[in-house]
Amino acid sequence: MQGFGIFLPPLVAFVLILRRGLKPQRIKPDRLWVFPVAITILALATLSNGKPPDPVAILVYVGAAAAGGALGWFTTRHIELTLDDKTGTVMSQPTLLGTAMTAGVFLARFAVDAATGTGPGGGWKGFAVQHGASLALITSAGLLFVAARGVTRAWHMRQRIHPMLAAHKADNSPSS
Repeated sequence: MQGFGIFLPPLVAFVLILRRGLKPQRIKPDRLWVFPVAITILALATLSNGKPPDPVAILVYVGAAAAGGALGWFTTRHIELTLDDKTGTVMSQPTLLGTAMTAGVFLARFAVDAATGTGPGGGWKGFAVQHGASLALITSAGLLFVAARGVTRAWHMRQRIHPMLAAHKADNSPSS
């Protein structure tokens, strides 16, 4: 039974990702940061299990985070948000591609750890010697890409939602 503990972090990440991505979401402006911060913490916890990155890996990680941030900003810019005039509720439907990409990189990173023996539980040592370092670098960069995409998306969503809510509040305030 204790061998199943290694599956808990990726399972928690996968469930959170699917739960959020499969249905329209009511956007709560004061909670926009919860999911991106949770994904970022899970990504950093996953990355902290390995050895410290070398300078090339740091450059790859910075590039992945920058690309994720750019994609998060761009895709959020093109999300259509709806505001219910009666309740002031803002709704958004996450894209299937974004959900699949987020879940995919977490699963890929876990699979690489399992296959290469770099994570708990062992792995295929011959495969690790030949491909482990580059696969771990790629999937780690993918995790940082997804985390940066989420944080940038939350920031940009906040930038778009607050003017909508302020206008709604002004329209519905009693006239003096």
